[in-house]
Amino acid sequence: MTDVILGIQEAYMQQIVEGEKTYEFRKYRLPQTVERVWFYSTAPHSQIQYVCQIEPAVTRNENDTKLPEDGLGNKEFNDFHKDWDRYDFAYKILTVYKLNEPITLAALKQDYRLGGAPQHVVYAPSILTESVPWHKQTKLR
Repeated sequence: MTDVILGIQEAYMQQIVEGEKTYEFRKYRLPQTVERVWFYSTAPHSQIQYVCQIEPAVTRNENDTKLPEDGLGNKEFNDFHKDWDRYDFAYKILTVYKLNEPITLAALKQDYRLGGAPQHVVYAPSILTESVPWHKQTKLR
């Protein structure tokens, strides 16, 4: 699978959109096959409005390459800051696309067969990726 849906708070999503945040940090490793993240903005927005191409994870340990310190959280990740405990995986944001039509939680349930709001990693259903081609959305960066 190449596409996943991940929940995100709107404030963090806006930092990605504005280019302030250049990596998405998670406590878990996504499969190496994942190329895109469809970000589900949590309540009160409760919708997917952005899809981003990503690189495979950079793992936070003493032997891995350090992140460039050009974005929010990168220095803290590199320095093993206590507030970043267990956020051991960093995914470089390569591109940001804004969906021409946001996908609401109701549509995710009804049209795309999701059981509810994504709580963890959810593979994007093929019906979603086929009916909403990411590369035909509005590229922001």
